[in-house]
Amino acid sequence: MKPRGNLVTERAGINFARTAVEGAGSLFKEINLQHDYGHDATIMLVTDGQVRPREIALQVKSGASYVSPLKCTIPASADHLFFWAEHDLDTIGVVYDPVEQKAWWVDLRNAARDFRRLNGRTGTTIAFNKSVWNEFNKNDFASILIPTLLGEAPRVPVERLCTWVTSDDEETHDLGVRAIRARHRCRSETWNCLIETFLARSAEQLSIEVPISLAMLLGHDDIGYMSNEIPPGVRGPAIQRVLNFGPAETAKILMMLPDRDFERPSLGYSLLPLFGKGANTPAIFAMIRESEVYPGEIRELASDLLNWYRSDPHFWRFWRRD
Repeated sequence: MKPRGNLVTERAGINFARTAVEGAGSLFKEINLQHDYGHDATIMLVTDGQVRPREIALQVKSGASYVSPLKCTIPASADHLFFWAEHDLDTIGVVYDPVEQKAWWVDLRNAARDFRRLNGRTGTTIAFNKSVWNEFNKNDFASILIPTLLGEAPRVPVERLCTWVTSDDEETHDLGVRAIRARHRCRSETWNCLIETFLARSAEQLSIEVPISLAMLLGHDDIGYMSNEIPPGVRGPAIQRVLNFGPAETAKILMMLPDRDFERPSLGYSLLPLFGKGANTPAIFAMIRESEVYPGEIRELASDLLNWYRSDPHFWRFWRRD
């Protein structure tokens, strides 16, 4: 007697997930097939040898039909989407490639909620990229997935996070910026990576989190770092590099603004340290206004900011960082 055709492949996926979870020190509890309505297992998270009061669920897919060279897919009926979206537990989808003997994960609860919000009660196939941060293995389960589920930054070395920051993949780039800032703000490598990435890329290639990070570095009452949060020997040289930004860098930041709103709590307000950073602010605005290198709307915005500076220099002195 032979087992049904896909049983061996299914078990390979479940066993791979179990090995990764238990290898990372967490507790894997498989759900009996007769009770499988959208979850194959649950996991009790363990960090530093302590069981956390947090449990998540897994839905595992295994086989060549769920993978391509760059993506993974999880078919989902309308009932599955409702189940994952409304369930009390976070549901993580795991796709195992038996050829590569690797697996990747996606937040199924958020994916289900996003789809249902826009499409109503229909089924779909959830597709997601194979990225450098969502591989499902014991090391990354402990250092990336668990912190993510606990609302913390990934516990990843600064060198690896810098490769995320410089990635051409938009999602990886954005995640890398937020993670390196949160986890390694006291390292000079962090600010060198963020500044170099900002200088090397066009506005379209940058996450808005990059200029937000630089504004936090300079200091902002709402979002900035306190004076004792970053060592002076790290912060001082990084600030000096940002203070040296000229018309090209300032225009790039202006291009990233979604509107002309600079009132609290707008994005423009969050970036004011980058616009009012020094005594050369008026000259920078004037150079952008007069240069045909920049789009008309950016030149017009620079003109508006220059007029604002001249009409209310006291306000702009508040943002001086030189």
